[in-house]
Amino acid sequence: MRAFTQIVVVRLTAAALLLLAAASPFSAQSPAPQRDLRNGWEVHRELVVPPQARIEAPKYFPSFFEYHDFVMFHPTVGYYAAGRVDFVDHYRTYPVVLAPLFGHMIAEQIFTMWNGMRKAGTLTPGERFTIAEFGPGDGALAEAILDYLVRKAEGDTAWRAFADQVLYVCYDRSPSLNKVQLERNKRFGRRFEARVADATNMTATVAKGSLKGIILSNELPDAFSVHKIILSADGVAEVAFVVPSLPADTWRTVQPLLPAAVARAIDGDDRAIEDRFLDGQREGNVYLTRSSFVTLLEQLRTSRVYDDTANAMQFRELYAPAATVPVVADHLSRYADLYAGVLARDRRGLVSYVNPGAESFIRESAAVLTAGYMLTIDYGGNWEEMLNQQTYPRFRTYGPSQQTGAHLAPNQIDTFAPYVGPTLNDFTTDANFTLLAAEGELVGLRPIYYGAQRALQAGTSVSLDTVPEARVREGNTSEFQGWAQSFAGPSVYKMLLQQKAGTDPAYRFAGQHAEPLALDMSTLNAEQRARAEAIALRLKKK
Repeated sequence: MRAFTQIVVVRLTAAALLLLAAASPFSAQSPAPQRDLRNGWEVHRELVVPPQARIEAPKYFPSFFEYHDFVMFHPTVGYYAAGRVDFVDHYRTYPVVLAPLFGHMIAEQIFTMWNGMRKAGTLTPGERFTIAEFGPGDGALAEAILDYLVRKAEGDTAWRAFADQVLYVCYDRSPSLNKVQLERNKRFGRRFEARVADATNMTATVAKGSLKGIILSNELPDAFSVHKIILSADGVAEVAFVVPSLPADTWRTVQPLLPAAVARAIDGDDRAIEDRFLDGQREGNVYLTRSSFVTLLEQLRTSRVYDDTANAMQFRELYAPAATVPVVADHLSRYADLYAGVLARDRRGLVSYVNPGAESFIRESAAVLTAGYMLTIDYGGNWEEMLNQQTYPRFRTYGPSQQTGAHLAPNQIDTFAPYVGPTLNDFTTDANFTLLAAEGELVGLRPIYYGAQRALQAGTSVSLDTVPEARVREGNTSEFQGWAQSFAGPSVYKMLLQQKAGTDPAYRFAGQHAEPLALDMSTLNAEQRARAEAIALRLKKK
């Protein structure tokens, strides 16, 4: 569905991230008063209110998670559903920039898995081997994989048997993207299908225990909606709510375009917010509740002023106790020891992100798989890397609202813009692979390999040394070579391969240089260990 590219039009490579760290453009964001945070620049214009008002925040405002989910996935105005996604100008993915060879590598890895399952007897000749790709974007990866296995089947009996058993299904939340995927891959006939499904609730459309094969995703967990949290140095946890507003002059332009009842409701919500939360902090704006924020954009979706209104919107953040959002409190309690191990190393707190969809994705995948594998490719890191947020934001924005300015290095973009042009841009959050692996082990998915995505090439016959003919004809030789070099080098792009229990005890992944998933607690000194224990106890109290 999404991708981390090279600087300017592609989500940032490791080199670009180092550039971000060196330039430190984010210092322009001021941390909230009285907070001592490692990455305080990620706190956006915090609205400080009395304790009782903080408790009432969920009644009025969307959580950051709800805001994120609305602007990305709302069925009529969301970034994906409204057709604003641009797989070239907003970002590109490795399956596209290394096409078709990226898909060829994955096809060979899947062939090895299929062959092992046949030998182990967990897949019989008469059964379907399903490649279920969730979040498949425009279907480019499916096309590369299917084209490769069809061509290999022409001269190899084993590949022919493989091709005869394969059903490739693209699952996506967006019906409009399903149409793109189907049109792109219709030449593969009954071997390909495109279906609507939510990867975080796949058992709503995919029967439990119905699949044998592989659940594949390329840059999907980064697309799930996230909660934004603040963890203090001693383990006090707060969750972000989003306070939207319109400048008065924008409201004067928009108000006549709305039904009278909607305009009156927005005025009423604005007065209620002023009474309960603002206390002299009004700033001359018209404030919106969760409901009026959604209704406003829905009403304007066909208006010529839609983009201007979205770009004019202003936002503040209000932080409430984590207990006000049970899913966040449960997550923090479940992984309290890991959070505490990172917090104890530094006497400052931090801003972080909780991704409940990633946890659901793993659990749901285990539920639909009776035998097979799960291959997750994304940018991110292990637990410690994910909480080391002093250099660049783990949450980023891509699209027309990417920021440029004098505080940035040449050719650099500031991608931390979650409140610029809501619904007009793509959001992404780094994947926490320790979390994915830990959730998997709870439901019978054993981690086989975790490391840089370049390990996809291990044990295959695919070479990136020769530029594909199609790329030569397009005049993209140098671009392909640059991406091939990026793929082969140090990278924030990772892969996690998990195997469903009982699938194939003989299977071994050919990749070398596996990276650690566990948090190394042995490096804590006595004082830090004592602090970690106290922090963990606090986080476990819901």
